[in-house]
Amino acid sequence: MAFQKRRPDPTLSARHFYGSEVLRHREERGWSLARLAVEALSSAATLSRVESGDHRVPEGLSEQLDRVFETGGHFMRLLPLARREDHPAKYQEILSLIDQATMVECYSPSVDGLLQTEDYARHVLRAGMPYAVDDEIQNRVRARLGRQLRLQAADCRYWFILDESALRRAVGGREVMARQLQAILDVAQLTNVVVQVLPFEAGAHSEYSSLFLLTMDDGQRVAYEESSRAGVVFDKSRDVVDRQALYDLLRAQALSPQASELLIRSILEGLTSDAPRRPSVICDGTPLAQEQLQQWRWRSLHRG
Repeated sequence: MAFQKRRPDPTLSARHFYGSEVLRHREERGWSLARLAVEALSSAATLSRVESGDHRVPEGLSEQLDRVFETGGHFMRLLPLARREDHPAKYQEILSLIDQATMVECYSPSVDGLLQTEDYARHVLRAGMPYAVDDEIQNRVRARLGRQLRLQAADCRYWFILDESALRRAVGGREVMARQLQAILDVAQLTNVVVQVLPFEAGAHSEYSSLFLLTMDDGQRVAYEESSRAGVVFDKSRDVVDRQALYDLLRAQALSPQASELLIRSILEGLTSDAPRRPSVICDGTPLAQEQLQQWRWRSLHRG
C-alpha cells in the first residue's frame, strides 16, 4: 500500500524540523517509506506522519534512525525539542495564544478539553482518531491534561458555555461520565472560572462548532472557530466583534451559573442513582424537587 507524502516545513516547528530531517536522510539514500520502515523496525504509516510533522515521535524511533542512518546521535539530540510539542502543529498557534490570554471565553458543543477528565479525554480522542495507535492517543491525553494546570493561574479568567447535549451524552459509559460531570462542578468552584449550560430549551442558536474569544494582556482580542477537523484564527477587529456579539447571545440564552450547576448535579444524580425522581441538591445540600428544577430552568431562560 502506498502512503501519500506531505513535505514538512522545517521552519514551522521543531517537530516539522525533525520530520524534514528524517525525509532528507531517507531521500539521500533513495529509500522508500516501506524500506525505511523495515530498516527502522517501524511502520510506513507512522513514519509518514512523523515526516509530515503530524505525529509525536514514538518511543525508540530516534535510536533506530540514528542506527540506520549512521547519524551519531543526531535524532536523539533533536528528540527533546520535538517532544516539547505534544499537540499537532496545526493547533500550536491557538494554544500559544490561549496560554498568553488573560480572559478566555469559550462555547463548546462538547466538553472543552480544559475540563476533561483523563478517561473522558481518552474516549473522545479515540473516537476522533479511530485508526491511531494507542501511544498516540495516550500522548494526546497526557498533553491535554497537562494544559489544565493553566486553570489554576490567577492571571487568567475562564468563561465556559457548554451545550446540554455534551452533558447528557454518556461518553465512555455512566461511570466515566459521572466522574466527568463531577470534574466540571469542581472546576466551576474556582474563583476565576464561570460555567454555564446552554439548555435544550434555548432552541436554535448560532454556533454548532466551538467558538473561543481571547483577550490578551495588551488588550488585543482574538477569535477562534474550530470544527472537528479544522480551526481558524481571526484577529481583525471586525471579525472579532462579530463573534463577540454571537457569543454574547449564547451567554444570554444560557442558564445562569447557579442554575447550570443545578442542572449538572441533576444529570449527575441520574447517572449515579436508579431512582429518577430522587430530589436534586444544590451546592449547600438543600434538597430541591424536580419540579423546582424545571421552574428554575424556565426562569433562567425567560429572565428579564
